[in-house]
Amino acid sequence: MDEEEKAVIEEKIIECYKSKNITFDDESLYKEVFVNGRKEKVFKESKDMPILEDFYNILDDKEKTKIFKIKLIPFIKGSLKFLNNYTNIQIDNKLIIADIYELGEENIKYGMFIFIECFWDRIKADRSKKKAIYLDEIWRLIGVTSNKYVASFIYKIFKTIRKYGGSAVAITQDVSDLFSLENRYIWEKYIE
Repeated sequence: MDEEEKAVIEEKIIECYKSKNITFDDESLYKEVFVNGRKEKVFKESKDMPILEDFYNILDDKEKTKIFKIKLIPFIKGSLKFLNNYTNIQIDNKLIIADIYELGEENIKYGMFIFIECFWDRIKADRSKKKAIYLDEIWRLIGVTSNKYVASFIYKIFKTIRKYGGSAVAITQDVSDLFSLENRYIWEKYIE
């Protein structure tokens, strides 16, 4: 995406969250509920957050957003519509395993990206806690079937995770996987 497209998307994302009463004010992430007859503030649940369809519905048919709306169709109405839902993941568990094998070959890259992004946010949340991320079948993210943007994101995780009190382990059956994207050593090519 170019800078104009990024700005348009950011504007629409802000509008999407605003439709769910979520703003840049951290307090908007909480809601008041009654517990034992008293009002308490609790963090909003996943059903209080927008899903892809909410974002899709905010996009209009103007030239600047039409292409994004078209690209979202598989996620809203097509084969990937299972991603257009609220999460049931309990991210506060001490051990979280994302088994995405059954997503199928075509969809596994989306599942891996979603979970890694989610875990990365969790890793960055508290530097005082020790944590680790294990990436099995790393070839799917950095190998010949991946792309340079995904590989760059994985590289960033390995480069910076220690700063957040964490460690990362890449698991593969063949070390040549690290060389297979565009026939270059992945870490060498995508140094920022």
